Amino acid sequence: MKRYFSIAAGIILSLVLVSWGYEGHYVVAEIAQRHLSPNAQTAVKNILGHKTMADVASYADELRSDPAYKATGALHFLNIPLGYTFEQFSAFVKNDRNQNIYSGLVGCINTLKDPAAGKSKKAFALEFLIHLAGDSHQPMHVSRAEDKGGNTISVTFLGTGTSLHSLWDSGLIDHQKINYKKLAEKYDDATPEQIKKWQSDSIMIWLWESYQITTILYQEAAANPDFDETYYEEHMPIIKNRIEKAGIRLAGVLNDIYK
Repeated sequence: MKRYFSIAAGIILSLVLVSWGYEGHYVVAEIAQRHLSPNAQTAVKNILGHKTMADVASYADELRSDPAYKATGALHFLNIPLGYTFEQFSAFVKNDRNQNIYSGLVGCINTLKDPAAGKSKKAFALEFLIHLAGDSHQPMHVSRAEDKGGNTISVTFLGTGTSLHSLWDSGLIDHQKINYKKLAEKYDDATPEQIKKWQSDSIMIWLWESYQITTILYQEAAANPDFDETYYEEHMPIIKNRIEKAGIRLAGVLNDIYK
C-alpha cells in the first residue's frame, strides 16, 4: 500500500510540474543568453529591462494558474500518436487545428518580428518563447494524449513513486544535486560546428527529436517501470543534450530575429 500511495502522490505532483522545472528552464535560458549576438542582447534587454532571460524562463508556467491565461496551457505540449514517419509527423503538426507548442513557438516568433507589436506584447512573446523553447526539447512534451504526456504512467525512481513525465521534468535533473548556475556552465560546451548545425534546424526538427526519444521512453517504462541508478546514468546525457540544444537553438532564433 505504501508503494502505491507514493506513486499516487508522485502523479499528483507531476500534474503541477508541467515542464523542465525551474532548474531546467533556467539552464536553457542561461545558455541562450550566453550565445546571443550583440544586436540580440540589446533587443532582449530593451524588452525585458532589468530582468534576464533566466529570470522569466518559468513565467509561462506560473501564468497557467491564472484563469485568464488558462488557454495558454495547450501551448506547452503536442499530443500526437506514436509510430509516425517524419513526413507523417510534420503533416500532423502543421494540420493540427488545436493550439500546440508548434503554433505557440511560431506565434511568439511572428510577434517579435512584427514592427507594429507594442513592447508589452513583445515582452509576453519573448517570455513565452524562452519557456516553450525549453518545453519543446523535453521529450514528454511531445507525446500521447491518452496518458497526458506520461503524467498517468506510474514509475519508480530509486524506490520513490513518481510519473514518467515528472521524472523527466525534474526528477533526473534534481538527482544531480548541482546548483543550476553551475549546471549551465557544465552543459554549455557545444563546439562551433554543433552550434551551427543545431541553429540551422527547424522547429519541426526540435519536436521530431523529442518525439523519437519519447517513443523509446514509453517502451522502457512498459518493459520495466522500476528505474534505478543505471537508468539515471544512461539517460542524463540525453537530458544534457536536450537542454543544451534548447539553449543554443533559442539563441539562434533570437539572433536571426535581430540580425
